[in-house]
Amino acid sequence: MWHRVLGAWQVLSGTAKSPLLRSVVNFTTCRVQSMCSPASIAVTPSPCLMDEPVKVLISGLQGNEVYTLQSSITDCRDVPFTAVAHYRSDDKGVIDLTRMPAIGGHFTGVFPMGLFAAILPVSNKLKDPRFSFRDVTKPQSFELSVFEGPLAYHLLLVDAESLGLEPVCTTVHRRHLIGHGCRRIPVQHDLVRGVVHLPAGSGPFPGVVDLFGSAGGIMEHRSALLAARGVAALSLPFFNYQDLPPTYDQINMEYFKEAVDYLLTFDEVLKEGVGAIGSSKGGDIVLDMALAIPEIKVAVLVNSPCFNFDAPMHVGGKPLRPAVPFDWSKIKVLRDSRVDCFDFLPSDLLPENVIPVEHIPAHMLWVAGLDDRNLKSEKYAGVALQRYAQHNPQSLDKFQILKYPGAGHLIEPPYVPFCEVSYHNALSGSLVWGGNSVDHTNAQTVLAVACVEQTVLPVACVEQTVLAVACVEQTVLAVACVEQTVLAVACVEQTVLAVACVEQTVLAVACVEQTPVHQQSLESGAALHQRA
Repeated sequence: MWHRVLGAWQVLSGTAKSPLLRSVVNFTTCRVQSMCSPASIAVTPSPCLMDEPVKVLISGLQGNEVYTLQSSITDCRDVPFTAVAHYRSDDKGVIDLTRMPAIGGHFTGVFPMGLFAAILPVSNKLKDPRFSFRDVTKPQSFELSVFEGPLAYHLLLVDAESLGLEPVCTTVHRRHLIGHGCRRIPVQHDLVRGVVHLPAGSGPFPGVVDLFGSAGGIMEHRSALLAARGVAALSLPFFNYQDLPPTYDQINMEYFKEAVDYLLTFDEVLKEGVGAIGSSKGGDIVLDMALAIPEIKVAVLVNSPCFNFDAPMHVGGKPLRPAVPFDWSKIKVLRDSRVDCFDFLPSDLLPENVIPVEHIPAHMLWVAGLDDRNLKSEKYAGVALQRYAQHNPQSLDKFQILKYPGAGHLIEPPYVPFCEVSYHNALSGSLVWGGNSVDHTNAQTVLAVACVEQTVLPVACVEQTVLAVACVEQTVLAVACVEQTVLAVACVEQTVLAVACVEQTVLAVACVEQTPVHQQSLESGAALHQRA
């Protein structure tokens, strides 16, 4: 094979003037004689769930040589994505991604899950596409390939087949969104639309209502992963889905109340209450739900405002409070008409615009990416905390903020691909979300196993399960973590401390071994009160 490649490059080197082609020719010419022992890629565990970390180990390579590792996958919309990185093999011809740094490519440094979390689109089919999980029933199949030499740039400009290159070794790794035995139930119940994901078994399980933001439609991947970890989750769209309204201008509390009541009709769901999690616009809806629906025992907000932006919540057809409008004069237009909306919403808020969080009886967890370029997430979480602390100085243990440096707006379940910029229907253009792939991925992973000292939500704890607030995507509610991933959410307010203190079990397991805590920043309500 290599002799055929060498012949092809000799022809190209005589006719092509491209430095790119000449660099590949020169490299392959001097490397043809080095192919002697068979190489192989081992990915463990494989297959696995999307939120599980894996170990990637390449062996049988030449010692102390540079190789290019490439992962390739096509999403549900037939958009191809890829990640490439350069690694140098050790003396024994081994590359171990868990301990060895990438020296170039889409990422650098030790990033064990970089080939899965740092993938980028490589097609002009759609403008700035976000990786789509539209069909959660299908596994995500990553093809991993290893090439001799530093060819990351070459492979991005011209694919391997066109270059006449063949990989040293390849493998396919499949990552699932739906766990074994879990059930997916589409919902058309009176007003409610969506999909319920139930864990395997008869339960009863903690339940959670799962909302995303202003992109509209339905996103099921977080709910599917929650079910795989023992949480019954209702993925709840609120506009632009089936016969729901095309926009979110007329959001009504009655719809969300009916959704909670419907989830509680399942025999598999605990009856004492449920949790609610919302990202971005979904977060301000969750706050209003926690105000109006007593069955909501836990509220988790991921990069969310403390007010209704752009459109108010309605009760009985009337708005609860004025919505905060977008300030189009503050928009920043970047290269290729991409938009930075960081100043799109104000820093200084009128009291009447802020959702009265002081009246929320549920436990609250706010998650803020400190490089969020879409909302001032840290600022808004702080405003809510100050308001809550003024009225509830004795209940500050029920309010918590987790902050993550380097994390952008789209905090998802662990190892869901990082997205820095993507097309957004509301603006008919591309929005910059912020963050960097390494820190953002670490934030997603750490949040999924947030340790008990930072957790104020009701959770169940048995033996070595970690009391955690899971943001499985980037998420979730009070979650117990087994083997690095989120397991169960207890939404029974009475269990919060009764089970939390099973001697010192929880604290001993506060962090999962494979989960690197990357500069986690926490400002709890109790700490703020003490400083005051």
